[in-house]
Amino acid sequence: MDTTIGTKPEAKTENQRLREEILARLSELGGQRVKDDALIFEGTKFVLPANMEGRVDDAIEYLEDWKEAQEEDYAYSREFRYRPWDGAAAFDRAMKRLFGTTGLGARTVSFFGSRPPEYRTIDVAHGQTTQVPWGKVAFKPLSATFELGVSMHDDFGLVFALSVNAPKKYRTHIEAFFAVVEDELTTGSIYKGRAITAADTPQFINTSTVDPSRVVYSDDVMTQLNANVWSVLRYADTMRQIGLPLKRQVLLYGPYGTGKSLAGMLTAQEAERHGWTYIQVRPGDDLGNALRTAQIYAPAVVMFEDVDQINTDSTQGVAQLLDILDGVTNKGVEVMALFTTNHEDRLHRGMMRPGRLDAVIELAGLDAGGTKRLVEAVVPAHLRSTSMDWDAVAQAFDGLLPAFAKEAIDRAQRYAIARSGGVPQVIEARDLVDAAAGIRQQVKMMEDAPLATNKDSLGAALTRTVSSALQGHHVDHFGDALRIVPSTNGIPA
Repeated sequence: MDTTIGTKPEAKTENQRLREEILARLSELGGQRVKDDALIFEGTKFVLPANMEGRVDDAIEYLEDWKEAQEEDYAYSREFRYRPWDGAAAFDRAMKRLFGTTGLGARTVSFFGSRPPEYRTIDVAHGQTTQVPWGKVAFKPLSATFELGVSMHDDFGLVFALSVNAPKKYRTHIEAFFAVVEDELTTGSIYKGRAITAADTPQFINTSTVDPSRVVYSDDVMTQLNANVWSVLRYADTMRQIGLPLKRQVLLYGPYGTGKSLAGMLTAQEAERHGWTYIQVRPGDDLGNALRTAQIYAPAVVMFEDVDQINTDSTQGVAQLLDILDGVTNKGVEVMALFTTNHEDRLHRGMMRPGRLDAVIELAGLDAGGTKRLVEAVVPAHLRSTSMDWDAVAQAFDGLLPAFAKEAIDRAQRYAIARSGGVPQVIEARDLVDAAAGIRQQVKMMEDAPLATNKDSLGAALTRTVSSALQGHHVDHFGDALRIVPSTNGIPA
């Protein structure tokens, strides 16, 4: 006897099963964020409003209208306060996190139709790239079209914008997806806590090119750098607990070859090690964009290099620059600013007080301790004399800038190799003394040479930096500071 009372349902395909899981998960996440008060799904009974008693047909008509409305396309959008490529990378990770191994544009699963999304290659670390979707991305499970683009934010400049066209019934799912993208940006930003440039599209800086053990300063300079710069990065939580401000504005000055740029690279290493974003600003870079990026990815260190190399006719540059920085930090943003210059004499004395420049550190010649550490860093231990006359070495190197001292040590090793006919020899104190004496003439030539830079004041140079930042921007005044907003962008549409 045939006992079949119905048709056996067909087994669900893998795509159908996966699609249902995706929608259920997104619905659960989104339901915690979005409520439609007109219709509530709750309990196990159908409950109608009291005023519809005896009017079941009206209730049915309402439900049919409601159902029809759910199929209508609605536009949803969200602006994320992160740089555009950061947002695109987060979108890519969010898709993979929610939808497993389907992959964007994978034709085998067909979630995205027959046409995969457009991809752009972006940097995600120094020497590392990935491809991320850009523009329109059709997503079949939600009958949606995502569009990845940019938006101009008043305070932060170009930021990532994500817009979606999808039926109203998927509103909770879309809101859930927005939340996942935000979480990916918060926890996995490609720029936060990294060393980057101040360009519109940040590039990553390779901080591994500098070996800290081979960078040597005098004892006093090391003390000043540790206290005024690196300790803030290392012990930020402790300083927050006791109320010490993380905002610092520090000037590094000294002649060529004293290691100002190296100090910046060491700071970049410390920043990456302790979760700070390091932003390098060189002459010609967009100052306003650098500070906006610092706000987004704070806590941050912004390194302004060689400000004296930029020309201007104005004399208000220092005040303007520091006012802009004050405008950023007064909002509670944790930003440290480092400046370097070869010409401290061009700095207006009014800028020397704490609160404007909190610390001024001179990077000059090596002292006895620094000279010894440099020799030990450069010359292998087995090639150093065990009876080295360090006092004689210190006297010979007295006043030499680190770059010249390093060259003198290298020369000493060449002297020893030449003396032995090409065989590495132990370096004696006399080799170092002779090498230091031999380089003094070159030092004198550098000191006597005319400056290749212009003769503007440092304040004027800083103003030119500000002026450069203002090109193609409009300026809003708020309090005593300036808000610089770019009018163009470098991110492709």
